[in-house]
Amino acid sequence: MRFGAVTHAVGHHLSFEATLAAIKQLGFDSILLLANRSADTVSAAGTCKDAFPNVLDSDPAHVLKAVGDAGLEIGALHYAGALDVGSDAGVEAFLAGLSEYAECALAMGCKHLTHPCPSCGRSRVPTEEKTTEISRLAACMNAVAERFADRGLRVAVDIHHKGWVEGVDDCRLLLDSMPCPNAGVLLNIGHLTTAEAYGWLLVDEYPDRLPVIGWKDHSLAKNRPQPMWSLELGTAHSPFALYVEAFERHPGERVHLINCEHAPEAERADALRRSREYLSQLWGAVA
Repeated sequence: MRFGAVTHAVGHHLSFEATLAAIKQLGFDSILLLANRSADTVSAAGTCKDAFPNVLDSDPAHVLKAVGDAGLEIGALHYAGALDVGSDAGVEAFLAGLSEYAECALAMGCKHLTHPCPSCGRSRVPTEEKTTEISRLAACMNAVAERFADRGLRVAVDIHHKGWVEGVDDCRLLLDSMPCPNAGVLLNIGHLTTAEAYGWLLVDEYPDRLPVIGWKDHSLAKNRPQPMWSLELGTAHSPFALYVEAFERHPGERVHLINCEHAPEAERADALRRSREYLSQLWGAVA
């Protein structure tokens, strides 16, 4: 099994090239490429001082060279821009921004575009109270997925704590509202744990609509510092074996990404390495 890492998993303080080198050294094969429109670009000299480069204004060939020189692949590109489905007013900007990133992803040979889930500001809101917003999100995602379907692009929303799409029923409504098969969900296991949702059920129900999997271990301890608390894999409460078993029932081509956000900065690299080793061992044992 091949695993990638989210680029901020090794911290925010490194250059782009140093970030890539650190991820490869830890044994990963690919990245979820995080970007920032106001950051430094990746140049022909192969240098970018920011961990999250301005890929939109970079030459795709320079980005690909930096990633390739590190021995990695771009598993997915993560959208950074306006996201508002709380009203019709924000939809146009969302569509334009997502389309721009879609072109960028394809120019770099990447077939997966992920994007954050807009926040509704509260957790565990019943799905029936969010149908309008989820429908707007579905319409936006479906439009972009349809536009680029002939070029093989898959679009996936990163479900999130306090997001309009947070739990299993939210995902069901979203997926059922998107007829294009290239529109799907980034199955963020950690956030499903925080929501105490049985996310592995979605693997059985929608195996072809989960192109990107986010392996995060979130704590449900009553004394955790904040509701969303992401730790080293195997040290918190995510039921990873249930997910592995589900993926074994429904094999397919997916991008698997590992992240642990709240390890101390000095320990992030070791926590990420141990997380990859833990998941590799677990997958071997379950399979």
